[in-house]
Amino acid sequence: MKEDLQLGYLVIDATDVGHWDTFMRETIGFMPGAVYEDGTRNYRMDSWHTRFQVQPSERDDVAVIGLVARTPEVFDALRARVEAAGVEVRAADQTLRERRTMKDLVQFEAPGGVHVELAHSPIQCKQPFHSATVPDGFLTGLQGIGHAVLMVEDLQEAKHFWLDVLGFELSDGSYEETPNGESRAAFLHCNRRHHSMALVQRPPRSTYSKQLLHFMVQANTMDAVGMGFDRALDANLRIPRSLGRHPNDRMFSFYATTPGGFDYELGWGALEVDENWEVAEYDHISAWGHRNLG
Repeated sequence: MKEDLQLGYLVIDATDVGHWDTFMRETIGFMPGAVYEDGTRNYRMDSWHTRFQVQPSERDDVAVIGLVARTPEVFDALRARVEAAGVEVRAADQTLRERRTMKDLVQFEAPGGVHVELAHSPIQCKQPFHSATVPDGFLTGLQGIGHAVLMVEDLQEAKHFWLDVLGFELSDGSYEETPNGESRAAFLHCNRRHHSMALVQRPPRSTYSKQLLHFMVQANTMDAVGMGFDRALDANLRIPRSLGRHPNDRMFSFYATTPGGFDYELGWGALEVDENWEVAEYDHISAWGHRNLG
């Protein structure tokens, strides 16, 4: 099983950074990190200086998908593949590298105008990670922060880029009839995590305008998910999917809505991909639960 790449960080555009700060620290349970002069805030999940950045903006959506290579050699090879596919790759200056707390970094766009950064050698923090609300921490390491789910206009075009250019592999797919029409999804892995990225075909009558549908972080204990669900309820967050389990990765999780209007998923107990993994197609996205509490 290759573990050369991970979803290493996300940068989020936010119209209300203060609201996000309370949400990230008190509701999810991240550890606050550096705060930049422009108001951008960093958040930690482990020993890395940066796993999430929330930056002031006039919109609420994902700003950057941060992919991190395990070694400089993997970074160079993947950069060459992206360039060979005819995609413009821009080298980051020192200011951006320091802002992301990475030794090296390049930028390019995936189909649909998705901003992607490819980096390597994340800066490690001397101060140990600690969260009062999630004392047993999050599952990261070579599996990265969790996963991100993107809404795309052309699923086949997006799959081609993420699979054939970036080297992700297909874990499985699903389809579901929604009030806005059929929704199809492809779940992609680049390490042992069942999916680090998922691509969802935008239903024909969808009015959802954001790129990011949701992001997921995985706790190390089941109790942390239950306590996180309580915190979401106490914060009066919208709960589009209550506690439940997915059929494909077997994740026990819930979904609540972030200050940005897209959702986050807090989960535990997901299956990991190995050499004997078999690709499947599902006609449902929840084995049980995940009821809409709106």
